[in-house]
Amino acid sequence: MNFSRKKLSLILLMMNDILESDDIIISNIVTMKPKCHLNNLTLLSTTIRNVHFRPKADVEDWIIKYSAHDFHVNYRMTQETFYNLLDFLQQVSPEFCQKNIVGGNAPISIKKKMLIALWYFGKEGSMQAISDHFDVVKSSVYNILKDFMNVIILNFETFIHWPSRQECLMIEERFKLKAKIPGVIGAIDGTHINVKAPLKQADSYTNRKLGKSMILQAVCTEGKIFTNISVGFPGRIHDARVLVNSELYKQVTDNGPSSLFYDKYHLLGDSAYPNREWLITPFKNYGNITRRKTKFNYLHAKTRVAIECAFGLLKGRWRRLLYLNKTKIENAPKVILTSCFLHNFCLVNNDTMSEILSDYQKMQTSQVVNREDYIERQQGNFKRDELLNLLVPQNY
Repeated sequence: MNFSRKKLSLILLMMNDILESDDIIISNIVTMKPKCHLNNLTLLSTTIRNVHFRPKADVEDWIIKYSAHDFHVNYRMTQETFYNLLDFLQQVSPEFCQKNIVGGNAPISIKKKMLIALWYFGKEGSMQAISDHFDVVKSSVYNILKDFMNVIILNFETFIHWPSRQECLMIEERFKLKAKIPGVIGAIDGTHINVKAPLKQADSYTNRKLGKSMILQAVCTEGKIFTNISVGFPGRIHDARVLVNSELYKQVTDNGPSSLFYDKYHLLGDSAYPNREWLITPFKNYGNITRRKTKFNYLHAKTRVAIECAFGLLKGRWRRLLYLNKTKIENAPKVILTSCFLHNFCLVNNDTMSEILSDYQKMQTSQVVNREDYIERQQGNFKRDELLNLLVPQNY
């Protein structure tokens, strides 16, 4: 059905009245040819602002009015740890702590910036959801996160660093409580962080489970505190190759093992790694492993499980790591590094999340039970072989 100019003008005026009454702003209205069909109208440029409900309470009120449990659940740290992090940021970056004035909006305080950042790292929601929740435009959320991560990465080694010779004494003693293996100052492993891979590099990021991921290699203490981090390798790369290309391996190669292991210490790693003086791996089982070696492997795994629990706690607390939907893959390592920093910061401040720890303690117990079952099966195999030799001659 065709419309005359007069009728069309009347319709547009009515539409404009309706839109204005709903507080929706439309600019650069419509142009058309005479006698054109309504479905063929060409909208040249529109800017629509929807009115959303946004909380208006002062940030200090947010913190005070939250129960301790709710604050912990939403921001992944206690209020005490939050204020300790605030003190740290004020010391290392006064610039970040200044209030930002964006356009004609109210200035954004350091506490609000921190709440925005912690909400982002602790949840899987979109930027728009964060913007709506905190009554901040989306571009400000991006800028706050970028500045927050830059400050953390610049001061990364404050809370993630290789232990000194003196610190190694205490770390070794705590590891020995697990299975009495001497000389252990760290457990090493890699974990896959699911990412949105670049289309042209999708194969490189495809891991053995056919997912797209980026690898985080880490060393941790018995208390799950990271002492070395290497991140950015595509998911297709094997753990051993990640190690060889890491800064940890480079330092050992360039300066010798004594530069990090003080001529007496070592790490524990799984069978994916090469066995070295400074990196002890379990004996491989080709079907002829002895009972002594099987027992060693059990004690080795019982000690090494610390790194698996550390990764579990990291991803359980900072749930952004469950999937990094980053348009630019080069930004993903910053998110991972910042999450590792926050992980350590919380543990150093004795800030644990009991529900997460409970889940991973159950996981750890399950793993130990599975290893005990493995030993029992091996012992059964040995006895069966003995009976076989007794009952059936070798030349049968």
